[in-house]
Amino acid sequence: MCYQRPLAAENFRQFIKELEDEHDLIKITEEVDPHLELAAIVRKVYENEEKAPLFENVKRRMSNGLFRVLGAPVGLSRIPGQRLCRIAKSLGLASSATGQDIIHKINEAKKCDPIPPIDVPSGPVKEYKIFGDEIDLTSLPVPLLHADDGGKFIQTFGMYIVQTPDKRWVNWSITRGMVNDKRSLVGPIIPKQDIGVISQMWKERNEDMPFALCFGVPPAAIMVGGMPIPKWTNEAGFIGALTGKPVEVVKCETNDIRVPAHAEIVLEGVVLTSEDAKATEGPMAEYHGMIFPGQSKKCPIFKVNAITFRENPVLPICVAGRAAEENHTVWGIMQAAEVLNICQNAGLPIQMVWCPFESHCLWFVAQVDRQKLRVMNTNIADFSTRLGHVVFGSKPGWYIPKILLVGEDVDPTNLRDVIWAESTRCQPGKNEFLFDEYGNIPLIPYVGYGIKPEHKGNHQKVVRCCMLPCEFFDESLPWKEGSFRGSYPIDLQEEVNRKWETYGFSH
Repeated sequence: MCYQRPLAAENFRQFIKELEDEHDLIKITEEVDPHLELAAIVRKVYENEEKAPLFENVKRRMSNGLFRVLGAPVGLSRIPGQRLCRIAKSLGLASSATGQDIIHKINEAKKCDPIPPIDVPSGPVKEYKIFGDEIDLTSLPVPLLHADDGGKFIQTFGMYIVQTPDKRWVNWSITRGMVNDKRSLVGPIIPKQDIGVISQMWKERNEDMPFALCFGVPPAAIMVGGMPIPKWTNEAGFIGALTGKPVEVVKCETNDIRVPAHAEIVLEGVVLTSEDAKATEGPMAEYHGMIFPGQSKKCPIFKVNAITFRENPVLPICVAGRAAEENHTVWGIMQAAEVLNICQNAGLPIQMVWCPFESHCLWFVAQVDRQKLRVMNTNIADFSTRLGHVVFGSKPGWYIPKILLVGEDVDPTNLRDVIWAESTRCQPGKNEFLFDEYGNIPLIPYVGYGIKPEHKGNHQKVVRCCMLPCEFFDESLPWKEGSFRGSYPIDLQEEVNRKWETYGFSH
């Protein structure tokens, strides 16, 4: 096995405990209204990188324990040196892990053999069960997340599990879900996404698609659920490779799907495949930080036939919007890791890929290994074009509209570095390479609401090379950086750092 067992990555309750132990969680015992108040607190937490709030006393919480709420489960932290600690814990890393550590851990796991899940007879998620007409989703304290949302979205940070009719492919993924009525949810199923591909297989058989929606799953599982790994790959096996231990799963009550045994809550049922079985969904403020009030759509209905849950369960939520929230910390990072893997497998000298949180999953920064780049004897245009085709033609590339290519002196995880490189080295019209043969996810605001392409087809994607021509062939760079790290001897930097508090500054 590649890694020792990381408890927080494997178990949601342990994850919460460690956040509390490290003073990165706050328990709110005062009654909080799920009608906007709860979500407003979470949004302020994101925007100030505050402690994750665990709401213990949600107004109208049910007597059977449904439910407490954890906000900002993978938000950023203001603890010095631990800004990415919730991401790191979710992957089995130390709280002080850097962006480079995180991407490296994910891609090292790609080299490991999958560790399939193991069936167990039962687990905490089976402690309580509700069936059929006993279910009333409208009575639960589901938060209204934004004032202009079209409904109450219970599913923002849970994991859907679906499988092909022959059970060869089991997909664990994240997509939103809104309460529709007492017994159903409604949510988008985008044909190009994995859940859409599997849904189509069930439609072709004229059968409803069984599903399970799991909340409070192992943190490593929710991270991988946001990763665009190749189709026909079972996420559960990769999660095992990531943690070094198989995920324990238990059979659903009403279908053959296996769910994490230590999950907090599971909703199980079927997605109705009839074209008439659709309901109005949305809008919802999304990962791009915008909402278009009144812009609802007809989406498939998810009929709920059973709910199972553990004692005193916790519902994790993501209040989508301006960065950084879980769409950016989970989805952005996991996409970046897969893009790095794709580039390296294609023989491109890319050593790091990152999605700056502030870009709302729309910028991906690729850093080159200049020694390997020089050996290729290439140039800006040829290399940028090749990179664009490799990335935009891949599975994660459909979601990605913009790539920024940077040199080794630029840290992709530091937005100030990235902006500096783009503004000083990306020559308008010369270092920008457009691609119109690849599609874009329709959720991007300018795709749905921007200027339509002149010719019928796709909105363009772009590679912006934020490097100068000399970086492609000179062994050393002709400039030096005017900065603390670039303009002073290392020993002087260390002395200044050591005496920083003596000067009167705070770390």
